[in-house]
Amino acid sequence: MPDASVVEWIREKYERLSPVMNERSRRRWAVTEALSLGWGGITAVAAATGLTRKTIHSGIRELEAEAADPDSVLPPERIRRPGAGRRPITEKQPELVAALDALVEPTASG
Repeated sequence: MPDASVVEWIREKYERLSPVMNERSRRRWAVTEALSLGWGGITAVAAATGLTRKTIHSGIRELEAEAADPDSVLPPERIRRPGAGRRPITEKQPELVAALDALVEPTASG
């Protein structure tokens, strides 16, 4: 378990920065913070921020891939790689829209 004072120190920094960070910058900040702490840094950052260890490890792989191939850097306006993220629920349940429409009276929609 990381030292409570270190976790609190990270939490304070995270709370100040989180309102202006998006998913990508949050992940990069967490990786930078974890790596700067050395052994136990990932656990400390995860405990302080609520980010999962998996997210922090994904950020480390992302930075390593960019270091190996600078052309793989995402453009600044992108948060995720194309195709990443959650799939629309209608891909898993194509009948969902029709079922929801059936619940609403035809005269009530619009």
